[in-house]
Amino acid sequence: MKTTRISIPNEIMLGSVRDLIKEGHSVVIMTKGLSMLPFIEGKKDSVLLVKPEGLKRGDIALAEVAPDKYVLHRVLEVNEGKVILKGDGNYRGQEICPLKKVAGKVKEVQHMDGSISDPQSPGQMRRWQRWMGIPAIVRRYYLAFYRRIKRITP
Repeated sequence: MKTTRISIPNEIMLGSVRDLIKEGHSVVIMTKGLSMLPFIEGKKDSVLLVKPEGLKRGDIALAEVAPDKYVLHRVLEVNEGKVILKGDGNYRGQEICPLKKVAGKVKEVQHMDGSISDPQSPGQMRRWQRWMGIPAIVRRYYLAFYRRIKRITP
């Protein structure tokens, strides 16, 4: 059976994803963009989203950061009902949103090659911590090189 992919505007699709997760369903979505490189590759990797219970530093969350504007970024901090997020591939800039605007938490990343990774596993957390320990300017140039060798386009 052939799989057909369709593209639905984020403001329509992700609102429905949020509602399904609230109802207790888990949802798999294909990712877009470059903001989570090198751990999640847009248009190639998918994520399994579940309820954002017990959200903590290092989790990857789907959050509505402005009306109908969603991001899938890493949680840097949860404090006083607010969440600070940042894409792994963003060398600067952060988003802040109320905790209640977090629509889902990534339970697993389904890579194009068929492998599945748990972003909260000790190994993945060590990789992320090492990545964030690299100076931002070095990460920026590494990602530019990475996109060229992988032929990744926005």
